[in-house]
Amino acid sequence: MNDFKLKTELFFGSRALERLEQMPYRDIFIITDGFLESSGMVAKMAQHLPAGARYQTYSNVKPDPSQELVDEGVAAVEAARPDMVIAFGGGSCIDAAKAVLYTCCGRGMAKPYFLAIPTTAGTGSEVTNFAVITRGENKVVLIDDLLAPDGALLEADFTRSVPARITADTGMDVLTHAIEAYVSQDATAFTDAMAVKAVRTVLSDLPAVYRDGMSMRSRARMIEASCIAGVAFTNAGLGVNHSLAHALGGRFHVAHGRLNAVLLPYVMAFHMADRKYREPYERLAGELGMAGADELLHAVLDLRQTLDIEHSLSGIERIDALEFERAISDMAEAAMHDRCTPPNVRPVSKQDLVNLYRDAFRGLSF
Repeated sequence: MNDFKLKTELFFGSRALERLEQMPYRDIFIITDGFLESSGMVAKMAQHLPAGARYQTYSNVKPDPSQELVDEGVAAVEAARPDMVIAFGGGSCIDAAKAVLYTCCGRGMAKPYFLAIPTTAGTGSEVTNFAVITRGENKVVLIDDLLAPDGALLEADFTRSVPARITADTGMDVLTHAIEAYVSQDATAFTDAMAVKAVRTVLSDLPAVYRDGMSMRSRARMIEASCIAGVAFTNAGLGVNHSLAHALGGRFHVAHGRLNAVLLPYVMAFHMADRKYREPYERLAGELGMAGADELLHAVLDLRQTLDIEHSLSGIERIDALEFERAISDMAEAAMHDRCTPPNVRPVSKQDLVNLYRDAFRGLSF
């Protein structure tokens, strides 16, 4: 039996912020990062809080939030005892808020209403039951329905100031979510429909917002595509592209979306090399009006080039060749046990993952 869940209420469109003003909560705790607070973005959002509401801010979130950061956030939330928590920021802020609330509730605190307001079009974390936390050199994937926010507010204006490089990274994360959800062993007709919509939107609108950050119509479509892809992969799961990126990012601290972008064509080519596992890529290509899976693969490659993303892992400055080779076995082992691996379209061995890492590092031609 299959099921399809969407726990999170969605507020989007030109008057979405009015919903925030109408909420019945008065003791509000905002989890965000230092840039969003110092740049005035938090204050801009807070202008739309309900009349008479009081709010406190925890703004220590960093990329790839650590367990230590989560523990600090837990102490702050337990001291505040809010009736609403707002995660305001990119995937790191939302994931940190999820882990904080998950821990607080596990320790007996009554769960406040949890609203996610993304400021990047990438992770889809505002609607997923996933969170990724860094413990030491390992990225740990948390999956539990309790992690899903109660509400998600999509306001494209909050993504207006995102730099081009981050726009590219987060947009490619959307694409990877959608493609992995579509080809997943656990995909359904419902997740397929959402994945196709997300892929089509990314291919058409991501180049526009990369070239012109003020292209607000495309930014609005991208933030919706991010959310749609999040719903798709929450229900269908992901695959080894994410598993490989998690292990690599935990070791070398490179942006998750950039790693997904570099790895994606190599993972697609690995799956497509076997006729049986090529089939869902052929179907996806057909849904997009393409001639076949090879055209889809080259569309991903062309998009990556348009976004000035490296062709190989060796082209990423932070990834040292000697350290990469020393770490490759441990990273492949971690990826094998990552919670994104089980629904992967094709069964994999540890050696398959080692080979994928090496192919992506060397930058094989397609």
